[in-house]
Amino acid sequence: MRGEDSGWLSCPQARFPNRVRYFCFALLTLPISALANDAVSERLNRAVDFLEARFKSDAKDFIAANRLVDALLRRSRWTGRLDDLRRASEVAEASLKAASADFNSGGLVAKAQCAMAQHRFDETRNLARQVEALMPGKPLPLQLLGDASMEIGDLDEAAKAFDQLAELTGSSVGTEARSARLAWMHGKLEEWHEHLDQALALARQTGDPETLTWALVQRGESAFRCGDFTNAEKHYEEALKLAPAYWSALEHMAELRGAQGSDDEAAAMFTKAAEQTDRPEIWQALGDLHLFKRRDAEAKSAHDRALAGYQASIDRGETLYVHHLAGFYSDSQENAQEAVKWARRDLEMRKCASAWDTLAWALSKSGDFAGALEVARKAIATGLADPHVLQHAGLIFLSSGEVPEGQRLLKRCAEINPHFTGFHIHR
Repeated sequence: MRGEDSGWLSCPQARFPNRVRYFCFALLTLPISALANDAVSERLNRAVDFLEARFKSDAKDFIAANRLVDALLRRSRWTGRLDDLRRASEVAEASLKAASADFNSGGLVAKAQCAMAQHRFDETRNLARQVEALMPGKPLPLQLLGDASMEIGDLDEAAKAFDQLAELTGSSVGTEARSARLAWMHGKLEEWHEHLDQALALARQTGDPETLTWALVQRGESAFRCGDFTNAEKHYEEALKLAPAYWSALEHMAELRGAQGSDDEAAAMFTKAAEQTDRPEIWQALGDLHLFKRRDAEAKSAHDRALAGYQASIDRGETLYVHHLAGFYSDSQENAQEAVKWARRDLEMRKCASAWDTLAWALSKSGDFAGALEVARKAIATGLADPHVLQHAGLIFLSSGEVPEGQRLLKRCAEINPHFTGFHIHR
C-alpha cells in the first residue's frame, strides 16, 4: 500500500455557516451510479470548483480552504493526478496564513495530510504531534502519527498509535487497513490477509465507491504478492467493474496480466493508466514490462518518459519519487552510482525495511557486496515477508558467500509466492 493511497484519511468536519455547509454537504453526497468513475469524478469536480471559487473570493476563509484541501486530496487519489496534490499543499499553507494553528487545527491537519501524501514522513510525524496537542483524544492525529511512524520504520510507535486509534473508533476500514499493513511489515501474512478481508467487508457496508474500489485493489494486491493470481484477478475485476477507468485498478491488473503472460493486454492497460495520470512510476512499469520481454526500444521510450517525470518532480523540490529513482537506476536504466545516491537519500527520510532493501540492492549493483550484505540484514530484520525484498536479500547473501542463508531466503520467497521470478512491480 503506497503512502499516497491512504484513501480513508479525511480532514475533520470543520464548521461552515449553515447555507455553505448545506451546499457542500449536498455536493459531496450526490447519488452514485454502479459505474462509479464518472459520477465520483463529477462529484469531486463540483466540490473542488465550488470551494476554489469560495476560497478565491475570500482568502481569509480558512474553513473553505481546509475543505478544499480535502476535496483536492480525494480527487488526486481517485484520478491519480498529482497536480491536485501540489495545489492542496499550496492551499494548506494559505489556510495557516489566514489563521494560525491555535485557531485553525484543521489547517494543521490539512498540511500534515499533504506532507504524508508527498512522502515527507518526518514532517508529517512532527505535525501530527502538534495536532495531537491541539486535539487530544481525537482520531486524526493518531492516524497521521501512526501512518508516518510506520513509513519511517518506527513500528513500535505506529502500533501504539493504532492501538489508541482502535480504542477510540473501534473497527473501521481505516483501522483494519492500518493493522493489515503493520502485520505485513512484521511478516505476519495470515493477519495481513485477515485484516484486509475485514477492511473490505466494512468497505462494502459504506456504500462509498471510493472506499470500496480502494479496498478491492488492496486485497487484490495482497493476493498477488502471495502468488494467488485467481483471487487477485477476482478483486481487480470487481474494482474495474465498479470504476472502469480507476487508475490504480488498471495498473494493478496490468501487473497481473504481465505476470500471467498476457503481454499485449498488460501493455495496453499500463499505457492507459500512464496516459490518464502521467505518473512516472506507471511509465516505468510499462518500460519494465517491455524490458522483461526484451523489447528494448519500447522499454527505452517508456523509461525516458518516467525519468523525465521523476526529474521534474525533483526539480520542484519534491521527495515523492526519491525511492523510485533508486529502483529505477538499479533495474530499469542501470546506473549503480545514481542508484546508491538516491537510495541513501531515501534512507535519510525513513528507516523502514523497503528503504534498507533499496540501498542493499543498489550497493550490490555497485559491486559493494560487503556493504550490501550488512544493509540486507537490516532489511529483513523486522520479519518483512515481501518476496521482492527476500529475493534481493537471498541473492546478496549468495553473492557474499553466505550460501545456506541465501538458499533459506530464496526458499522462503518461493514458499510465499511460487511466481516470484515472474514479472512484478516493486511498489
